[in-house]
Amino acid sequence: MSDLSQAAVAVKKNPTMADLIEKQKPEIERQLGGAMSSDAFVRAVLTEVRKSPKLAQADPATVLGGVMLAAQLRLEIGSGLGEFYLTPRKEKGRDICLPIIGYQGMIKLALRSEFVTDIQTFMVREGDMFEYGANAERGMFFEWKPRDFEEDRHWIGVVAVARMKQGGTAWIYLTKDAVYDRRPHYWDKGTPWQTHEEEMAQKTAIRALSKRLPKSTDLGRAIEADEQKVTHVRGLEDLSVQPVEDVQDAEVVPDGPVQAD
Repeated sequence: MSDLSQAAVAVKKNPTMADLIEKQKPEIERQLGGAMSSDAFVRAVLTEVRKSPKLAQADPATVLGGVMLAAQLRLEIGSGLGEFYLTPRKEKGRDICLPIIGYQGMIKLALRSEFVTDIQTFMVREGDMFEYGANAERGMFFEWKPRDFEEDRHWIGVVAVARMKQGGTAWIYLTKDAVYDRRPHYWDKGTPWQTHEEEMAQKTAIRALSKRLPKSTDLGRAIEADEQKVTHVRGLEDLSVQPVEDVQDAEVVPDGPVQAD
């Protein structure tokens, strides 16, 4: 048997993570639906796997589940993009891949709604003037005057604001404690919460606001998946072989700003 044939047999018997990902390429392409190049998508995934030995050694079902979730949501994978992270960690002694939707990914999904034209977030920092309240004329309102635009001051809260196509805005304010209360139990185990805390705080505010806005199917699925893995990684294995069912949303557009949590 030639060296090439022996190598082919070895791959079949002991496929690497890269082999398994390449094998899923037709399904990945189907899930992407032409929204982006499947070749580029797979290359980005393989780059992330090569950068992280722990990810390469993780349970293949969880890695493929995370990859398929990103494809279904049409989000780009890559630690430098902020849309979708493949995060290695241990779950009950087992090496797994934990998929995490990033701040930029949550914005992209929210903007797919036909009702939303723009979403912005900002951090409220120590020394800023920030007040919110309500009256008969303005309804719920907030006022923010930053002391400066230096980002080295400690943050104390985060605001997310959505502008609606038919006019008006919806917004939500979360204190730092409220953000931390929504932080998943695995936040301190090598996830973006360690390296990109402020971006993850802004994502948390967008997710909190998005629950009260008309959503695209993709955003509804993302929120469902994000909350599902907050408490457990169960179900990721199924994502590699089963298409995501549509999430129907029946919420109406709020008339005026959303009351803060």
